[in-house]
Amino acid sequence: MTLSPALERFATLIADNVVSAYIRESESSRGLGLPVREIVVSRLAHALLRVLPTDDGAFLATTCNFTLADTLGGMDTRGPRVEMVDPDDGSVTMRA
Repeated sequence: MTLSPALERFATLIADNVVSAYIRESESSRGLGLPVREIVVSRLAHALLRVLPTDDGAFLATTCNFTLADTLGGMDTRGPRVEMVDPDDGSVTMRA
């Protein structure tokens, strides 16, 4: 199956938005280096491509949270989570 370049760009946009929001919201991730950030963005984009296209923002958020937990080796239970991903523009809402 060949993916469209637009879908790949959209998955990467969402992934980048998620990582940026996660870093802003999580004190412990502020020291996340560029190589680790790129790995997390790449894994998120790959996971999102398996479920896109969809108009279910909650499903996209769940995909992001599972991938973050898997990639970062478990997330702090008190840390931020992706609450919603806007399937139209890729914006992300976090919750503490």
